Amino acid sequence: MTDIDNISRILFLEPDYLGFIFYPKSPRYVRGKIKPDMLSIIPDDVKRVGVFVNSTEAEMRQTASTYGLSVIQLHGDEKPTVCKRLREEGYEVIKAFNIATEQDFEQVWAYNDFVDYFLFDSKTSNYGGSGQGFDWQLILRQPIRKPWILSGGIGPNNIEAASQTGAAIIDLNSRFEISPGIKNYDTLHEAISKIKNKKG
Repeated sequence: MTDIDNISRILFLEPDYLGFIFYPKSPRYVRGKIKPDMLSIIPDDVKRVGVFVNSTEAEMRQTASTYGLSVIQLHGDEKPTVCKRLREEGYEVIKAFNIATEQDFEQVWAYNDFVDYFLFDSKTSNYGGSGQGFDWQLILRQPIRKPWILSGGIGPNNIEAASQTGAAIIDLNSRFEISPGIKNYDTLHEAISKIKNKKG
C-alpha cells in the first residue's frame, strides 16, 4: 500500500493484514509516500506488515518502530538466525521463498522453527510483485509443518482455486492493482467475499 486514501477505502473490506514495502528498488516503495503518523487510521486488529529485502536487523527494527509494524516479511537471503532473533523480539515473522520446481523447497526446512509463516511466491528475477503464477501443486506435495501464505499470480480469475489450496493466508497484490501500490477496491471486494464464503 502506498496511498493513504486508498488504504482508508480498503479498510472497509476488513483485511487481516496490510503490507508496506521497504525495498527501495520496488515500485511500491512506501517511504516518501506515506508518513508514519498517517497509519493511525489503521485499527489494531489489522496487522501492519513491513516487507524487507536484505535489510540489516537494525534497519528493520528502526522501521518497525517508526511505522508501528508487528509483522516482518523477509524476501531476501536472510538467514534462519535473523528470523529467530526477530521472532524472539516479538515480531510475527514471514519468510518468502521463490518457487519454480520441487528442488526450491530444499531451502525451506531450515526455517521451520524460526518463522510464523512461510510465503510461497513465483520465482522471477525480482523480489516478488511480478503478477506471475506457479504450479501450486508443488506446495501440496511437500511435508510442510508451518501455516503458509500463497502469493504470486493470484487474481480475480483464480481466487476461488487459491482459496481451496489450504493456504492460511492469500496474498492479494499486483493483479488487484490500478497501479503499483494502489489497490482496486471493486476487484478486492469481490475476491475477499469469495475467500470468506469458502472459509464460512
